[in-house]
Amino acid sequence: MPHAEDQRCVTVVLCGSDGSVVGQLPALVAGPRWWPEVDSVVAQVEERFGLVVTVLRLLTTDTDVAGGDVSYLAQVRSGRPPEATEVVDGRINDALSSDPRNRLWWAEPGGLDHLPAWVDAALRAHDRRRTGPLRQRKTWNLSVVVTAPTDDGQVWFKATPSFLADEGGAIRRVAQADPEIVPVVLAHDPGRRALLMEHVPGEDQFGLSDESVLETMVRQWVSVQAALTGDVEHALAIGARDLRRSALVAAVEDLVGRSEVRTGLADTDLEAVETLVLDLPGCLDDVAACGLPDAVLHGDMHPGNWRRDGDRLTLLDWGDIAVGNPMLDQRAFVERLPDPSLRERISQLWAGLWRESVPGSQPARAASLLAPVAELAAAATYQRFLDHIEVTERVYHALDPADRLRAAVRAGRAEDRADS
Repeated sequence: MPHAEDQRCVTVVLCGSDGSVVGQLPALVAGPRWWPEVDSVVAQVEERFGLVVTVLRLLTTDTDVAGGDVSYLAQVRSGRPPEATEVVDGRINDALSSDPRNRLWWAEPGGLDHLPAWVDAALRAHDRRRTGPLRQRKTWNLSVVVTAPTDDGQVWFKATPSFLADEGGAIRRVAQADPEIVPVVLAHDPGRRALLMEHVPGEDQFGLSDESVLETMVRQWVSVQAALTGDVEHALAIGARDLRRSALVAAVEDLVGRSEVRTGLADTDLEAVETLVLDLPGCLDDVAACGLPDAVLHGDMHPGNWRRDGDRLTLLDWGDIAVGNPMLDQRAFVERLPDPSLRERISQLWAGLWRESVPGSQPARAASLLAPVAELAAAATYQRFLDHIEVTERVYHALDPADRLRAAVRAGRAEDRADS
């Protein structure tokens, strides 16, 4: 079936609430190519086949790189599937019977059955009511996102896995420092890592190049970080990654010792990575000597995780929070900016704000030293994902640890050239 570049050919395999397979539907085309986005898939299944479904999990893909043709397992909520046919694809059948260890609760048949009642109860606590059906937006191994219309605007449900932080807890703590920077939480279930939020109006800021807006983002976030420097233990208690010296060295050493990681690297890259790992404790000692305190990190600090509505900026996606040197967030932010001179100016602003907050510190030097460290930390984080997700969903992240290790080598070489 031909399809445009930003679309995917989708095979939907249907199951009942008990997990029994009903059959598969004729292929359909949906956009965008990004696999977690299931809104258009659910809508097309209802429009073409008269079925209300919930997408549970990814089964197979046509590529090892995230995005493209795909098959999903979906639970039938209502309607009869007259066009469903027997599943004959061997890969799909293998995926249907794959190892269920690490399967997330929302990927199980019936996993989201409780959600309408939970949302309705949460809304009643705020004297509100739902005015239409829930709408599934996204599902994958890092989150499930569902929206609901209400008599006072749209609300968003989101849940994340146990190996990420409790996003609701993180938002509520950050709101004590700056309530304007985070979404409004209506309900929070820490056990399921779930929350219900008010809709955040505006546009996500992917590709942002407006320097004045970037400066405002940096000033807001550094101000929050500085206010939360004493909050490290609280962040760890709600699931933040520990990127401080001892924990980070242990995670990186474990990663580089794995046979599957080592075989994914060329000999020259592996040698360079091993050198970085040997030097890591001393590098982190040098970073500590720059005088900055450990801080709460957003963990995925890039302009696309900010939403802008006029002058208001809201920072989203708090499941990746971590604790460590605050300049780790700076690198993640500036590396996404399109213009080198803009990156330099924003870096200088970020460093200057921390110098003001911690007189005598050397944030610019810390950021420079952390260039390869940030990539090593990212590689360890992706491996953490892989260790905790089921086999059919590993395709999302399987290439990432080795990619980030190669990036650490490049960053280390760039630092060597800068110092020479």
